[in-house]
Amino acid sequence: MSKPHVLMLTPYVPYPPTSGGRSRTYNLIQHLSEHYAITLVCFGRPEETAFDLTPLDAWCDLIVVPRAPSPSTLRAALLSLTSLKPITMRLYHTPAMEAAVAQVLAERRIDLIHVESFYMLPNLPAQPDVPVLLSEPAIEYVAWGRHARVAQPWYTRPAIALEALKMRVWEPRAWSEATVVGTMSNVDAAAIRRATPGVLTVPTPNGVDVRYFNIDPAVEREPQTALFLGDYKYFPNADAVLYFAQEILPLVRRRYPDFQFVVVGKDPTPEMRALQESIPGVTLTGMVDDTRPYLQRATMFVCPLRSGSGTRFKLLEALACGCPVISTTIGAEGLHAVDGQHLLLRDTAESFADAIVSLIEDPAQAAALGRTGREWVVSTHAWEHSAALLRAAYEKLIGHEDPTVRRSKREVNTARRQNAAPVAPKGEHDTP
Repeated sequence: MSKPHVLMLTPYVPYPPTSGGRSRTYNLIQHLSEHYAITLVCFGRPEETAFDLTPLDAWCDLIVVPRAPSPSTLRAALLSLTSLKPITMRLYHTPAMEAAVAQVLAERRIDLIHVESFYMLPNLPAQPDVPVLLSEPAIEYVAWGRHARVAQPWYTRPAIALEALKMRVWEPRAWSEATVVGTMSNVDAAAIRRATPGVLTVPTPNGVDVRYFNIDPAVEREPQTALFLGDYKYFPNADAVLYFAQEILPLVRRRYPDFQFVVVGKDPTPEMRALQESIPGVTLTGMVDDTRPYLQRATMFVCPLRSGSGTRFKLLEALACGCPVISTTIGAEGLHAVDGQHLLLRDTAESFADAIVSLIEDPAQAAALGRTGREWVVSTHAWEHSAALLRAAYEKLIGHEDPTVRRSKREVNTARRQNAAPVAPKGEHDTP
């Protein structure tokens, strides 16, 4: 018996898995390919297609649609001011992608379409004949709205707020057009249901490879080092680094002058690079081949995010390596981590610095926090768990259980007008 065939659309090539979204797609495809034939159609910028992509051949049929490099700041501003749509919808909806998707649907029997991120959805035909699962790695209007409150320089905030407003209009429209929306957490699911009553949601959370990211008992932790990982084209990560270096690090170094802040990841901004010259104790490594040695040596991992949405791969990877974590509430959003048991949650510069000092002064506490964090991630956030939830959603949507999930757009809009969700099983999420 042949496997059901899934068409998956992503805004990036998922190899190498060097960022959160890429890691998500890479790991999910790897785990799901045993049960499904997968055709992956994705955008690829020149720097992405330069890699050897043959490792993906074992798990999917890959089709890469070329996309131009990201626009300059000036061009991005022009794009924003000349359309009612968000910039991302203009960048990731192209005739070439539409044609590639249409060709796959014409030539292959597809049982389910899985789309990552709302701004990829317009590349589908207006009324596809198969169920559509739209997976939202983050609630973009929430992420942009939060960033509009803290962005630097301050005069960029109105433009960012404008993009957030556009996404607040267009993102729910995309949710209403999908058969079901996959979410990273119940926090995201609740936001979607508030914005788009009547839309079904299912849990499709992020995870971590708990065998790859692990504790190395032969490696001793450094006594005074905080680590942060990220892709700094994603503005919440760059803001987190600046916030920590400028407002938290000086408070710690008053008590521990040798304390170091190590920043790992690609594409640091000019403002970030300037930190090494202006603030003692800051080191930027750039992109590294393997983050595990850093996670296994650092005294602690810090996640001082003030904006963004969704759940954080870097935090899960740190916990899987037994690295004690201190995070803002936003940084740990949606994971249901318990403060003081799995990690420490602090939301002001002063309390964050105090938590750092407490771990420096009590290594036994730090080690215990690392152990319980690792145990919790293994039991609740391994990729096997995430893939099983997604597979359960696939099976229902493909029709193995309840064919009534294939609701028409009219039914969804009727439910929205009535401001009441259709009857669904009780639980943290709706289920198809």
